[in-house]
Amino acid sequence: MAGYFELMDAPDGGYRVALVDSEDYLVAMSVTFPDGSAAAKGIASIREIAGTAMVRDRRHGHDELCTYRKRHAASPRHGAEDVRKAAGR
Repeated sequence: MAGYFELMDAPDGGYRVALVDSEDYLVAMSVTFPDGSAAAKGIASIREIAGTAMVRDRRHGHDELCTYRKRHAASPRHGAEDVRKAAGR
């Protein structure tokens, strides 16, 4: 399920990078980079961060770092029973 990075012109000049999934849905949009070289460095940074980043849950009533297990179990691809198992219930 590979997606791709798409380099595009920013409306106010410079470039932006879009992260698009395998079904062509926009997943994330970058800040504006001043030139193509900076955008390429931004892509390298995104790849490095995404591979190791923790998830900070900032929804109302939550202020914790989520582990991969909690995040994976709570994804829409898993049923309610999987969520209860991950929560230890």
